[in-house]
Amino acid sequence: MPDPSAHAWLIALAAALCTGLSKSGFGPFGLLAILLMAEVLPARESTGVVLPLLIFADVMAVRSFHEHASWKALRTLLPATCIGIVTGWWIMPKIPAEFFGHTLGWIILALIGVIVLQRSRPQLLTAVTSHPLLGIGCGWAAGITTMIANAAGPITAFYFLSQQYTKMVMVGTGAWFYFAINVAKLPFSWQLGLLNPKSLLLDLILLPSVFLGFWIGRSFLKKISQNLFEWILILMAFGASLRMILK
Repeated sequence: MPDPSAHAWLIALAAALCTGLSKSGFGPFGLLAILLMAEVLPARESTGVVLPLLIFADVMAVRSFHEHASWKALRTLLPATCIGIVTGWWIMPKIPAEFFGHTLGWIILALIGVIVLQRSRPQLLTAVTSHPLLGIGCGWAAGITTMIANAAGPITAFYFLSQQYTKMVMVGTGAWFYFAINVAKLPFSWQLGLLNPKSLLLDLILLPSVFLGFWIGRSFLKKISQNLFEWILILMAFGASLRMILK
């Protein structure tokens, strides 16, 4: 449980709100949720609290956007992601959280640079973005980062943007993708001691805030253009990566 102060509870509620926003199409809010929750709980314990909140939001996302999913993208990403989850479970007890956070931040910055380059000079990266190994590599990296820090959002955002999917295909594919992998993480998280009765009780308290965040994000998604949507994702991922590097 967070510190009983009102300030700590407000931060926890804000983290839950960002969790809902992240599943309504604005994936990088998921990183903000992780960072906020880590402000009021130990980093390892916060990971266990965030996972059930993500699954609750995943269910709402699947119900709302399931018909827009790209099954081709899911077939490309999911097998490699499962291998990445096992890899992350294996290495999680062996690496310092600070080292991983900084490294992930730099990786995300590099991916953002590739996205911006693709948008300005698409012909330069055609061979990379069309190569089948890109999806396999992104899936594996997403599996590792989601297992260790629930932080795969920028990696999948990079892959979806590199394939030039529409905003609704991104959201629908992401809904099914994250629902599948977050459920798959449950036994690993339980074995690592990240889930326990106290964390689940806190999740129950925070669920209404997740619902509110999802509702706000879904309403906003309908009103913005494809280009604005993509730049919002890029800028949020950029800000989150800087926060991870500087934290």
